Amino acid sequence: MHETQKKLLKYLKNVEDLEGISLRHIAREVGINNAQTVSHHLKQLEKHGYIRRNFSNPALFEILKDPVEDVVYLDLLGFAQCGNEAEFFSDGNLKEKIAISTKLFGIRDPQDAFLVRAKGDSMLPDIVERDLILCDKRDDVDSGSIALVIDGDEPKLKRVIKKSRNEYILNSINRKYDDKSVKRGQDFRILGVGRSVIRGL
Repeated sequence: MHETQKKLLKYLKNVEDLEGISLRHIAREVGINNAQTVSHHLKQLEKHGYIRRNFSNPALFEILKDPVEDVVYLDLLGFAQCGNEAEFFSDGNLKEKIAISTKLFGIRDPQDAFLVRAKGDSMLPDIVERDLILCDKRDDVDSGSIALVIDGDEPKLKRVIKKSRNEYILNSINRKYDDKSVKRGQDFRILGVGRSVIRGL
């Protein structure tokens, strides 16, 4: 491991709350010349499985204990023509399987996770078109989480805000799109909760 990465990892382990701490601040704390260098080495630590970026807040990191070398193959599912949950997870909607490193994403059971490819611009700037979203199969979410849902006949990636047990607001990060209120039932279901964004595959 590069000496700078060792310093960064030691710093991250000793800071209880990274929220609001800038890359410039981290650079000063570990004796690095600029924020771009910090960003580069953080990406290398993430690539090699020492840290994992928080999906809901990319400025935060989780320190991984004893990264493993295993690779799992996750289903990449398509958005098009997925009218219901059964069709969405059917073999006919399976586009391919993609190798994902468990040391980067902490995947314990590949049967409980899947990938989808983002479409459109409603989740800019956090999620751009063709990003892969790693999701855990779940039928409910913590309020404010990014989730893959079926709304009517259309699978969507949205921030899901709970109003009550069965009422939700679908929020787009891109402010040019309005929020939408929905109720759990025949026309609205939660399929999975987003864990990570994978760009460039």
